[in-house]
Amino acid sequence: MDSCRPVRKLQRSPYATLPDEVVVEKVLGGETELFEILLRRYNQLLFRTIRSYMDRPSDIDDVMQDTYIKAFQKLYQFKNEALFSTWLIRIGINEVLQRKRKFKRNKIISINNEKGIFQIADTSIMNPERETMYSESVHIAEKAIAQLPEKYRIVYMLKEVQGLEISVVSQSLDLSISNVKVRLHRARKMMQDSILKLTNAKNAFEFGNSKCDLLVQSVMDKIRGLVQN
Repeated sequence: MDSCRPVRKLQRSPYATLPDEVVVEKVLGGETELFEILLRRYNQLLFRTIRSYMDRPSDIDDVMQDTYIKAFQKLYQFKNEALFSTWLIRIGINEVLQRKRKFKRNKIISINNEKGIFQIADTSIMNPERETMYSESVHIAEKAIAQLPEKYRIVYMLKEVQGLEISVVSQSLDLSISNVKVRLHRARKMMQDSILKLTNAKNAFEFGNSKCDLLVQSVMDKIRGLVQN
């Protein structure tokens, strides 16, 4: 599960590892400061959910805050009949759709990896060349996701990027499992097509510039040596 690092006062607290439903009970019981645990547990998930529908950072921040406030205000309605994450996703989607209707905006974003979840590598052990390649690949993936139609983007984001189970995506979006699978399959295909266009495959495996010069020089030097002999 993705999470933010707990603040120091919670990091050493036994509360930090409590199940969501127990944290909810304690918050409802008056320990409101423990709501921070839920924020830090699900910030990544909520961000990716909202990011599937809009791309302006300020809008995303606003909707995330509104979602958390609404979740806190409605926390008594959480009946533990579904995962807290599922409940939070539904609130987030409702908030973002309300905001889009209000401002009549239609901007959106998403991403692909044919083999599964889009993993974020540990850049701390990368050399400069690998860091550059990593940044470029992430940019290409994000751009491809942005081009997905909204109904496919959110499914792809939750399943492939966030790594949620199909059943959880189904519950979160109120879609049948078969519908989720169909949308996911189509999203993957669209991602493949987009990535091919974005990366310009015609230029793949180019052998030019310095590589070409070095090879030409090496071969010509050997040829000259043969001729002289």
